[in-house]
Amino acid sequence: MVLETVVTGNIQENCYLAGSPDGLLVIDPGDEAEKILSRIKAGNYQVKYVVLTHCHYDHIGAAAEVQEETGAQLVICAKEKENYLDPRANLMGSLKVGGRLLVPEKTVSEGDTLESGSYRFTVIETPGHTSGGMCLLCGGVLFSGDTLFQRGIGRVDLPTGNLRQIIASIKNKLFALPEETRVYPGHGPATTIGYEKKHNEVYEWERYQDE
Repeated sequence: MVLETVVTGNIQENCYLAGSPDGLLVIDPGDEAEKILSRIKAGNYQVKYVVLTHCHYDHIGAAAEVQEETGAQLVICAKEKENYLDPRANLMGSLKVGGRLLVPEKTVSEGDTLESGSYRFTVIETPGHTSGGMCLLCGGVLFSGDTLFQRGIGRVDLPTGNLRQIIASIKNKLFALPEETRVYPGHGPATTIGYEKKHNEVYEWERYQDE
């Protein structure tokens, strides 16, 4: 399986190239489209899907250019599509960040799959960082967007964020995965479910969820 990380933008967002080389997923192309496209060209990859785990500007900023250059389908969770097109929710309005947005050609929901050659990426809806955020699970690899980080969780103080929801998403869905599952987050280093079950700050945040 192809699994490459392209770190993009001022806040070091992780864009992932994953799956089969002749049916690749580009997950969260946040910025620096030329950098991402250069890696695609170097690998002689054929891109099938450009997938957005959630709507924030730092995860979607290069999506239009990557989609247009590769001819891939643009994919987002059905529950996030409205947020993606809303300049308040995607933060482009409040931060005055420019960028072209293409209407997603395909929306997905809990349990749906995206096929990449012999690889199957399954959608796990994980609201909390945003109301329609999702993760993708392929075998023993999880792409967690901004829901779960090494020793951390996604912010919930931005539009549509919700602390109770992100805690439930992590503990009830992600922590139910096998402990050896590798986690590739939207920012920072990779980790594992087992490590996060022991060390993640989600347990500290639980005390505030009813406030």
